[in-house]
Amino acid sequence: MLFTWDTTNLCIIFSQWHVHSTFSLLMSLVGVIVLTAGYEFVREMSRRYEASSAEYANKLPNCLDEDDDEDVRERSSLLWATGKSLGEVEKRQKLVKAAFYAVQVFYSFFIM
Repeated sequence: MLFTWDTTNLCIIFSQWHVHSTFSLLMSLVGVIVLTAGYEFVREMSRRYEASSAEYANKLPNCLDEDDDEDVRERSSLLWATGKSLGEVEKRQKLVKAAFYAVQVFYSFFIM
């Protein structure tokens, strides 16, 4: 990366994205701002998903409370209302979080 004040034939992000005039420089500035706003949008969506999934996990019934006696634990189901096990829900949440992380890393390297 080279710091220069010369904007003639400036290459931005792609080899096909070149600045040839003042207008294309301004449009490139707007384009970089839009890309950065998109990155911040992905980060915000990731934060919201993590908050909602944590709230959702706290609402799930806990079948193995320490206050319950052995009979209650034996009779209680490990399946909750939708028929999915807690392990499947946690696995899905981890996959979605990993996908958000992958998109964020790709986006951040893309912007650099």
